[in-house]
Amino acid sequence: MYRFIQKNYRNVMTRAFSEFPESVLKDEKISQKVRRQVLPRCHRKLYTLTVREENEENIRDFLPPKPIVPTGWKLEHQLNSNRFDLRKTVNIRDFGREELHVIALMEVKQYEGTYRMDNGEREEEEYLFFSLFVQKERFPGGLEFGLTSIDMELVMDSLAIHSNQEDLDVARDSLLSTSNLIDSPKKHGQKRNLDCRRRRDRRYRGPMLNELDDDFSDEILDYLDERGVNNGFAEYIMAQAHFFEQEEYLNWLRLLRQFAQ
Repeated sequence: MYRFIQKNYRNVMTRAFSEFPESVLKDEKISQKVRRQVLPRCHRKLYTLTVREENEENIRDFLPPKPIVPTGWKLEHQLNSNRFDLRKTVNIRDFGREELHVIALMEVKQYEGTYRMDNGEREEEEYLFFSLFVQKERFPGGLEFGLTSIDMELVMDSLAIHSNQEDLDVARDSLLSTSNLIDSPKKHGQKRNLDCRRRRDRRYRGPMLNELDDDFSDEILDYLDERGVNNGFAEYIMAQAHFFEQEEYLNWLRLLRQFAQ
């Protein structure tokens, strides 16, 4: 009985598929072949929108103006980098020269909470961290200032003292991206960068400056002021960061346009 039912079931299924129209089966095979051969389309609209955005950016009336570099400072910046440097040599009467080196990193975007309004301003208060390294001829190491530009004012966050050139170089290299390191192998550059950060963090970074006596902290700020690092310089640093941010955005659009073309 079981063999009889199984045999009849096979006969029924055979007749069912044999009666299926051959044209339908052929169309189905062609459809599957076409689906396998479909390629992604060229997003010509992406190129058009990128060109439109470039043109709109070039005619906006709230573009940040190019700031004037303060007297005595030399500005350094590489395209497609979020970092810029400022260098200055100061001649100290009867004490030789001092070399000042500022390293500033443009704002790292907080994509969930940071955005500009229609007039180009941000809703929240802006600030920018930067570091100042000071070397002098009669001292083997140097000073490392942690500074902040906020609301057109200079805020001194930290002051670390490096007793030798090696410690100073480690602190400076810890702020560099791997693309700025001299070492050619990328993995070796990344390893060196992380090693510099660990070595820097193990050093004593100085006291809480707000706990110092007022006359002590004021004297340190006067020292910076005499070398041109003051509220005006902090305002310039912020303006320069805004300018480079806009330049980098335009370069980002240009690269996207070239890719989409």
